[in-house]
Amino acid sequence: MNLKQLELRPVADEVVSDLKSRADDKRVVLENQVPPQIMVRADADRIQQVLFNLVDNAIKYGRPEGLVRIGALAVDGQKIEVSVRDNGPGIPPEAIERVFERFYRVDKARSREQGGTGLGLSIVKHIVQSHGGEVWAKSTVGQGTTFLFTLPSA
Repeated sequence: MNLKQLELRPVADEVVSDLKSRADDKRVVLENQVPPQIMVRADADRIQQVLFNLVDNAIKYGRPEGLVRIGALAVDGQKIEVSVRDNGPGIPPEAIERVFERFYRVDKARSREQGGTGLGLSIVKHIVQSHGGEVWAKSTVGQGTTFLFTLPSA
């Protein structure tokens, strides 16, 4: 990994730009609410991959005409907590702990329709942990899901 001081907002901007046409196809609004001053110590390419996977999933499995929001905030002075939130159908409580397992699918029939390998969230977890961070998800069925991860502050 190529760890360096990195401003997070431009990385999120690039992901939003890369996924804009896919979001437009489903009439999903993408919002980058990462404050400009948020700095992390990270590998830019790997963090872009993490955000891409999370935002892509939010578009793919969220609700048509929905909202996907990327945010970040400083926690305890040493970590940055990054979030990707959608207002989609949510993930059932019994599945939330398993979503980071390789090949695990919450809804196998829907996953087949949407494509993918079932590895995206496993890759997210591996990249975040290799940066010394943690990753988790919170969800309310019918209201949406938020994926969160931490990175070291720069």
